[in-house]
Amino acid sequence: MAPATEANHRAAFAAMAWAGWTYEEAMADPLRSRLVKLRACQLRNTEHRRASRIAAAPPHAMRPAAFDCKRAAAGDRDD
Repeated sequence: MAPATEANHRAAFAAMAWAGWTYEEAMADPLRSRLVKLRACQLRNTEHRRASRIAAAPPHAMRPAAFDCKRAAAGDRDD
């Protein structure tokens, strides 16, 4: 995957919406520049997923199957 571009960094900075900070000031500050770079990587990864059409697993795919309490209480445990 390609590294984050300047456009990604600027879009990340705009998404932060820090009042009173310019892009150059934020990139000169060690903490804020790391935050901008991390957000730029997130944006780049999102773009890559959209371009590659990689879909994230749906949340329900991670959950275990539902447990039927009524059947268990009736003694039916043949699953």
